[in-house]
Amino acid sequence: MLFKTSRFAFAQFPYFSLRASKSNLDGAQEPEHAPNFSLRVLDTKRGKAVIIIILIAVVVLILIAGYFYFNFNKKSEQTGNSNAKILANPVEGLTTEEAIEEFDESFVYYLLASIGAQELHAPPLSSNNPKIEIIVSGDEYNAEVDNGKIKVGRGLIGGEDIIIKTTKEEGVAMLRDKNYVSTSFKDGKSSVELIAGNIELAAKGYLKIYNSLNS
Repeated sequence: MLFKTSRFAFAQFPYFSLRASKSNLDGAQEPEHAPNFSLRVLDTKRGKAVIIIILIAVVVLILIAGYFYFNFNKKSEQTGNSNAKILANPVEGLTTEEAIEEFDESFVYYLLASIGAQELHAPPLSSNNPKIEIIVSGDEYNAEVDNGKIKVGRGLIGGEDIIIKTTKEEGVAMLRDKNYVSTSFKDGKSSVELIAGNIELAAKGYLKIYNSLNS
């Protein structure tokens, strides 16, 4: 009996051991925080991405604001200088015939300044200065506006935004009477041809000049 009891006990031992092991396995639980940890990592990445986007947007806004502030102040200073230059009207003291005979870059400069060309500017965050081609009785002139300064030269210019065409007689008449400028363009004695696209022209400030010439 003792032997049988021992065998019985021995035979049953693995049974109880397996049940205990199975019970332990059944009762075991997976880590509760694994899904939450993944969500926290995902939320952290999203948060960093949002912060980076916000910082980039702030930097861009600061750059744009700085550009306009710098441009406005510089234009204000240089407009004063330009106004000082245009006080000397080249037709003063000359007859119409003499003015037509002496018509040169200084006449073109004064004409452009009288219509507000010095207020033109490069588009924001660009160095593409306004460029104008002027044809006066077949003579070719060009002008570029750089930070409120009008630079006039002879010959054609590449990448012009507009082309102004007139005659020496009309040019002299417009220099003698600023109010006659719009009349000359409305009557077709002078003309403006738009070369650049409307968006670029607007970004450079041509809209005000075009409206003044056709008002």
